[in-house]
Amino acid sequence: MIESSAPARIDFAGGTLDIWPLYLFFNNPPTLNAAIDCYATVRLAPRKGKGIVVESIDLKRRESFASLDALPTGAHPLILILKTLSFYRPRGGMTITTHCQAPAGSGIGGSSALNIALHGALNAWTERKLSKEQMLRIAKSIETQVIGVPTGWQDYFPALYGGALSVRPDFDGVGRERLPVDLRELSRRFILCYSGEPRKSAINNWEVMKQAVDKKASTLKRLDRLQNIARNMEALIAKGRWKELALALNEEGTARKALAPNIATPEMNRLIAQAKRAGAKAAKVCGAGGGGCIAFMIDPHSRSAVESALEKAGGRLLPFRFVRRGLQVRRT
Repeated sequence: MIESSAPARIDFAGGTLDIWPLYLFFNNPPTLNAAIDCYATVRLAPRKGKGIVVESIDLKRRESFASLDALPTGAHPLILILKTLSFYRPRGGMTITTHCQAPAGSGIGGSSALNIALHGALNAWTERKLSKEQMLRIAKSIETQVIGVPTGWQDYFPALYGGALSVRPDFDGVGRERLPVDLRELSRRFILCYSGEPRKSAINNWEVMKQAVDKKASTLKRLDRLQNIARNMEALIAKGRWKELALALNEEGTARKALAPNIATPEMNRLIAQAKRAGAKAAKVCGAGGGGCIAFMIDPHSRSAVESALEKAGGRLLPFRFVRRGLQVRRT
């Protein structure tokens, strides 16, 4: 049996600009995020014969297939898992069980964490000996094929490597640098709250990309503002300049709202207002927005007041810590 796990993430700045070729238009800006102890897990267990059983605990769905060759190739609720299986082509029968702690549509990269956990498990099972960099590229390519639009790079890096990261594109590919920040201190200064509304991406990255390629002035101006914020925020996180970081997070939210007015739903705006009245210094809608999670930056002494306000307003608190470890794979 093989078990694997990979963490979800909170993103701080630079999202959307992690999509090729957008980052090339803005001199390769960083995307900033950090892994959290909210894990996606995969368990592979052998079974007799050639049969494949896939069980998604989150979707409450269990599917059986006679063999690898019997896997569907078209639309299917488990198509990402099935396409990944088809790529690795493990020998013999197996049962695959998947679970993600992140709520569906939460905007914290749970699906990418599950994708990476699946690659880690199947890479070990088949003894392909693919590097993390190879798994990342393959996972991204499969996900792009499944969803039918270009995908960004940022979500795969914290799932693979853990920690607080600056995801850095360049002409020869995309790499990462660890941000020199105390993760315990960073954890003390953030609260994660699920709005109760699954995410419906407010940012249509394909539309943004087309507008950028067509040189639409307003879109280019908004993206340029976002990349400047990301560059500034990278230094603030690394230096632990918390007051300035809160200001930068609020500025990022304002700039992103200009790019996508529906990034925060009315319910999310209500939660943000309640949290700020209780002492929250900044709010960051996670991922592409339109529902899902909000990360709130706080002074540590105001944590209980902000958490209480969010709960009274109907938010669902997701206790977490920022974590250093990424993908873990073990045989049992």
